[in-house]
Amino acid sequence: MDISVVITTCNRPAFLKEALIGISKQTLKPKEVIVVNDCSEISYESALDAIKKVNGKHILLKERSGANRARNIGIQNCSSGIIAFLDDDDIWLPNYLSEIYRQYQEGADAVVTGFRQLGNESIVVVNQDSQVTKSSLLRGNTYCGMSGFSCKKEIIEALLFDEQLPNGQDWDMFARLLLGNYDFRNISKGLFLYRFQNADGIGAKLRTLKPKDIVHRLASANKHREFLGDYWYKKRVCDQILFSLKHKKNRLSWIVLAVRLTGIKATANFFFNMVKRKLLNKPMSI
Repeated sequence: MDISVVITTCNRPAFLKEALIGISKQTLKPKEVIVVNDCSEISYESALDAIKKVNGKHILLKERSGANRARNIGIQNCSSGIIAFLDDDDIWLPNYLSEIYRQYQEGADAVVTGFRQLGNESIVVVNQDSQVTKSSLLRGNTYCGMSGFSCKKEIIEALLFDEQLPNGQDWDMFARLLLGNYDFRNISKGLFLYRFQNADGIGAKLRTLKPKDIVHRLASANKHREFLGDYWYKKRVCDQILFSLKHKKNRLSWIVLAVRLTGIKATANFFFNMVKRKLLNKPMSI
């Protein structure tokens, strides 16, 4: 059973080259690397040699399609039984593919792993579950982003990423795999380097949104409202609304929106948990 790698990229050739170097250092080499370039406006000429060195294929989309569509195109171009996904700004540690491959040899259908913070590798974020569980997913994505996710091709090809979701595609996929009763395993090790809060990352973009613009980003929670139940649905929505509140303008309007959509209790719990994390000096999470 071979492994194909799907990397989505947009306007970040320098980051992509770092990700490709990480692939070249794997103790277990992938069969192929599919780089799906989501209509970048920046030249990727400097990255082409690095793509060739890992037996890569560069697919340049003619129009901006979004990460989910780009991943689905990558899936369609893979020829291996296992597909491992990597974001262009993250880096796999050398044993990443060998560690996940062992799980597939033992019968896994899909695998997630923990990670280390790029630039501060002493910070390791892992979930101690051996199998992905509902109790962990109710709390959000407590595992990893797309760079720590892999799946058998026949399964991911049937499910595909939801192209209607503007965010939360990793959690949505994890929930659907769990609901499908697949053998979905977690490796409690930091096996890749996660680039936390880079300048053009999701967190930075969310800080510039206006309250009215956040509503469409609640789509994954709305999609899985029954799975979440009332308490966890309100908590997830409240967390998304008040994420990075200290960096936002018009903070009161964000708090008012949280109260309107989730109620006073859920909003108060958000601030209680925020204070508790600071007191406990809890490490970063994704």
